[in-house]
Amino acid sequence: MFTIFQRTVVVVLAFGFLVVALVVAAKAPAQATTFAPAVSVPVNAVIPPGIVTTGDATVKAKPDGAIVTIGAIVQAPTADEAQLLLSERVARILDGAKSLAIADNDIKTVAYRIDPQYAYEQGKAPRLTGFQSAQQIALTLHGTDGVGKVLDALVHGDSATTATVAFALIDAKAAQASYTMSAAVELAEFGVTANMVHPPVTDTGWVTDAVRQAVLDDPQLLHVAQPEEVAEVIAYLASDAARLITANLIRLR
Repeated sequence: MFTIFQRTVVVVLAFGFLVVALVVAAKAPAQATTFAPAVSVPVNAVIPPGIVTTGDATVKAKPDGAIVTIGAIVQAPTADEAQLLLSERVARILDGAKSLAIADNDIKTVAYRIDPQYAYEQGKAPRLTGFQSAQQIALTLHGTDGVGKVLDALVHGDSATTATVAFALIDAKAAQASYTMSAAVELAEFGVTANMVHPPVTDTGWVTDAVRQAVLDDPQLLHVAQPEEVAEVIAYLASDAARLITANLIRLR
């Protein structure tokens, strides 16, 4: 015969400094199920009665931007000439990027190198033939519609010679916020509450005196939190007392 039990599951999704707390609080009939809990338990520890549940989830979101990596490769007899030729090509790339209204803080060099080039002949020492210089610049595009326009404008004979495109989630926090709010509505009928928690600067061993001073100087911040302080908020959201709290963005300061 089935019994009634209270089942609470807390799922924490971390992204950067973002914590998403999904709290499941629902009553359901117990079923005779055998499983091996994926929880580390000390030897000789007393395990309280109940069910331990673990799980994971995958959240998919449409990319809201793209990283276009534009590069140029040149060769010349001397390193100085190779640098000069490369700088001319890169200048044209940068001019083209600015003409496309790409902001300076969305343009960054991700690779730069100069390599000597050798000719190899059997039985002879390698012979220096020149230098190859290469540079890659990453352009962050906010939106995905303009990728083709950027490639058409920048990749041509006297400018970029290489290009790669990676679609990305530029504003990940906004995507997770949208997902959490949707989950709060869709799962409410099952007794699920979904909230987002933005933790403050939290000292997990990395906070220095300089960081503490920066927090004190920032009017948007109040203090450096301890991990247990953030955990207390998550634990409260997982409790029955918080069963009416859902679809909220909670900023801890």
